[in-house]
Amino acid sequence: MNAAKSVYDEPSGKAKRTILVVEDVVLVRLVVAEQLRQAGFDVIEARTADEAIRLLGAPLPIDLVFSDIHLPGSSLDGFGLARWITDKRPETKVLLTSGQVPSPGPNGEDLLVKPYKYPELIHRLHELLSLPPDGT
Repeated sequence: MNAAKSVYDEPSGKAKRTILVVEDVVLVRLVVAEQLRQAGFDVIEARTADEAIRLLGAPLPIDLVFSDIHLPGSSLDGFGLARWITDKRPETKVLLTSGQVPSPGPNGEDLLVKPYKYPELIHRLHELLSLPPDGT
């Protein structure tokens, strides 16, 4: 029996997009990463901005960084990471999230406010990556 295809599923046969998930809370990072994989994305995980920057400096095809704002143990918060990406890897899209910072952020950043729903996350990723809503 075939499962019904969600309008947010990535179509088979197309090149997958890679998302770097930056989240210090292990359970949140694991859940988000699994949801993104189920939606057809390749996922790389990092727990700090410093770890994310190391990954972004490697020859990895990262299309988008999805990062929490609050990253304890990092030299940068999510806003600083977004500025680094804009400066060093301008082709890489960024989506920030927080349950404590309202959207827009202090520099006009568009945030996905926690708690968000899975379809909202996938829709925003499709928008940023210029993917059609139906994945075709």
